[in-house]
Amino acid sequence: MEITSRERKFLIIGAIAIAAIAIYYAVSTTATPEQAGAAGGSVEFKRRELLQRREIVGQEAMYRSRAEQYRQRLQQSRSLFLPGDNASIAGAELQKLRKELADRSGVEIIRRTIQGEQKIQGGIVKVRVNIDTSCQPEQLVAFLAAVENHEKRLVVDELVINSFRIQKRYETRPTLTVSGYILVPETKAEEKKTG
Repeated sequence: MEITSRERKFLIIGAIAIAAIAIYYAVSTTATPEQAGAAGGSVEFKRRELLQRREIVGQEAMYRSRAEQYRQRLQQSRSLFLPGDNASIAGAELQKLRKELADRSGVEIIRRTIQGEQKIQGGIVKVRVNIDTSCQPEQLVAFLAAVENHEKRLVVDELVINSFRIQKRYETRPTLTVSGYILVPETKAEEKKTG
């Protein structure tokens, strides 16, 4: 049987294709140096990961001390709030503090009005009291200093000083808005929103 030139071409092309496929499978199934390095690299990767985790565990004491410092700071910050968790209790406490500070500095309170509460972010509520007073400038300065230096966080939001003449002398009538802050638990704030 004789092979024609056309059949010979098909046989040569087929043999080349079979050889190429065989070489491809031979190369892909044997481990190359790169693949062997990758297997060793995964061990190296795991070793590095273990070292990093051991380092993090070694820093546990530092993180615990930081957490304790943050707790103490939080406790100090919470001590700046007025007692109570609603505006009426805080308003009464603010009135009491205001009266103590006014008596200490010699300021006479003519009229006081509790303003509405104002919600600030994070469960913090601002309680305000508007105060009309009669005093000398030195007494007003002493009162403002006492408000600013109080252990609770008190703020003078507004200060208007009116002065008018009464029988050959000037009388000063400052009007102040003093604010304090309370911390309302998040659950109560959510209940008020839904209710």
